[in-house]
Amino acid sequence: MRLSENEAIENAPMSKKLFLAAAAVVLLSLPCAYLLQAERQTPDGEPLRTLTAYIKAAYAHDLRKAYRYIAAEDRRLKSEAVYRREKGPFNGFTLDVARKLAELIEARLLHTSNEESRMRVNLSVRLPDANGLSSLLLDWEEDRLNALPASAQHKILAAIDDLARAGKLQMLEGEEEFTVVKEGNSWRVLFDWAAGLRIVLGARVPATGAIEAAPVAKKTNVQPNELFTVTYRVKNRTGQPITTRIIHRVEPEDLKQHLEIVQCGLLLPVKLPPQKELEFTSTYMVRGDLPEGAKNLNITYEFQAAR
Repeated sequence: MRLSENEAIENAPMSKKLFLAAAAVVLLSLPCAYLLQAERQTPDGEPLRTLTAYIKAAYAHDLRKAYRYIAAEDRRLKSEAVYRREKGPFNGFTLDVARKLAELIEARLLHTSNEESRMRVNLSVRLPDANGLSSLLLDWEEDRLNALPASAQHKILAAIDDLARAGKLQMLEGEEEFTVVKEGNSWRVLFDWAAGLRIVLGARVPATGAIEAAPVAKKTNVQPNELFTVTYRVKNRTGQPITTRIIHRVEPEDLKQHLEIVQCGLLLPVKLPPQKELEFTSTYMVRGDLPEGAKNLNITYEFQAAR
């Protein structure tokens, strides 16, 4: 799979973009190099099982499970709540379907090599193409899927089984390199977020004081090719409806071209009801061609009255 998968994502309905993007990123980088901390070499099957389990959980947006495989060093930087908010968990029948597809993921060990306290692991990964199931899965619209009656849900699961048995389920394949060691008695995935790009979020509002806005989390750390979602709380402090729009301010300016907007709840003008606070989410991905040495990126939402 190549970065041209982005074309399919961009042409997809907004409700489906997050899952298609996440499925694409699984093969591109989860992250580009996984680090599993360990002090000694262990049988190759142990890190392979951990990596396979993590990839399946991440693909399915089963984020409580995925978080358990992340190294303590990264968990100290991001709590489970922050991780889940940034990645966007599935719930209900949508999670059931994604888990079923994730069980069809295959990871095969190609070779390993030792580097000081780490082991590099090259895997061949094969996973279901989410885009190929769009018509069966209602364009991955979570609310619609979760609202289906049990009989319709069972038919969808049976249809996936039939496609898999007949060898007609479209799959994506690729090779990925990971790095591995032990943390205590268990293997854990290290994203090394601390060494990645530090993103600081902010908001500017009209001087009238009519709008109050702030990010739920003011900063985060990500690696290139990693999807992350940010949430802003916005309140109309007046007694009348207000229509607002935002301008994305990205600094340094020369890094703007390396920030992909996958989905933005404030890209178009929105109407804010009086005296109400609403939450809006946006999902981004920092491209893999980020300049060497880039460590900080500021994203500011500048709220303006729509005309």
